[in-house]
Amino acid sequence: MRTYTKLLFVFLVTQIGIIFAADTNQPASGEKGFILGKHIMKKPTDGNQPVPNDRIREKMKEMEAMEKRIMEDVLSRKEERRIRHALGEAVISWLADANEAAGNECDKLADSLLSIKEPEPSVRAYFIAAQVAKLRGKPQKAIAILEEVINKHPDESAEVSTFPVRIVGRFWIGTIARQSGDIMKTKNVYEAILKDLENMSGLEGREGLIMICNLYLAETESEHLKNNSNALARFEAIERIKRPEGQWGIQYDMFKDWSVYQRDKISKGKKQAAQRLATNLEIIETAPLLAATVMKFCGMTGEPLVSCCSGPGERSLMVLKTFIKQASESKTSKIDRDLAKLTYGVIKHPGQEERQRQEEKETEKHYSTLFDEDSYFSPIAGIYLASCKIEQGNIAEGNAILDKVKSKYPGYEPAVNKLKRPQK
Repeated sequence: MRTYTKLLFVFLVTQIGIIFAADTNQPASGEKGFILGKHIMKKPTDGNQPVPNDRIREKMKEMEAMEKRIMEDVLSRKEERRIRHALGEAVISWLADANEAAGNECDKLADSLLSIKEPEPSVRAYFIAAQVAKLRGKPQKAIAILEEVINKHPDESAEVSTFPVRIVGRFWIGTIARQSGDIMKTKNVYEAILKDLENMSGLEGREGLIMICNLYLAETESEHLKNNSNALARFEAIERIKRPEGQWGIQYDMFKDWSVYQRDKISKGKKQAAQRLATNLEIIETAPLLAATVMKFCGMTGEPLVSCCSGPGERSLMVLKTFIKQASESKTSKIDRDLAKLTYGVIKHPGQEERQRQEEKETEKHYSTLFDEDSYFSPIAGIYLASCKIEQGNIAEGNAILDKVKSKYPGYEPAVNKLKRPQK
């Protein structure tokens, strides 16, 4: 793997934080969690950690400082910590057996979390309470909680990200509104984010946020409001954005390629859009992590609620997979469904070998479904599915999948040729 890709891997893991951490009442850390299943094509597994460049070191220091501040804040909030622990137990109990008494306890504890007077609830508490409301099928309550924290702490760090509350909170509102079918609320909130970002020219990562907003707005216009002209304008806005320097570049490349593919689907048709897709090996190598990053930022991975769940990894994994399953079954957003299916590729069960094999089968199922669809991520899913088969020793099956990738997406021939193995 090229050095750049290794540096990007370090940066993404740091940004994700790690997204699938399962550390009781602590912020996510890079020391534990469910990260990077073996089907990522290339990854630093040789034990030689790459040396980050100066910008990545600076970003890592920012994340470490933020985690330190959060940890100090957590230790000063004994009552909040107690409630969060009890809430984690109630959520696990409710998810495990649909125990409605436990479900009611979840509601009660989430309300208690935001009723603490001294000190007042942390920003993190609001995001946890909003996730509980979403999990419990109460989208309006979740949105109200997020609107409250935006009004109270608009410029503070969202704690679940280095971006300010008013940006992250609105992205979460967009997710909840979209998945609950409130299309006009979805449209309005993303337009509000874009307007806010106009005045934040110095914000690092701003380009990626603008691109995500426009991708969701284009989907809203095309799929729900049936206005392809407005959708095409959104894609054009994405393609006018200048590529940022440094580690944000690969994220930009993915969003831009995705935008071009979606634009071609509308203007030229599915077949031509597929044929015009071209190989970008760095996108292929990092796509599942990039998808997971977007999902985490938009509130679709269960973090920070995951951090309330103590005990074996299966408990936190239950919460994580519930949120990802919600996204993968979204009836209102193909973007959510595609991101979720690709994100399954970075979930690695920390337990027994048998459970890991079950997780691998589930991952393959999602890759296969995504490969069969007309999605920007379809050829990438096909390549990962073929990689799974080849690693299992099913060379013929893996090569057959790669032939299908090359046939439908001829621009992916370089990636196919790189992965294909000779049959014995």
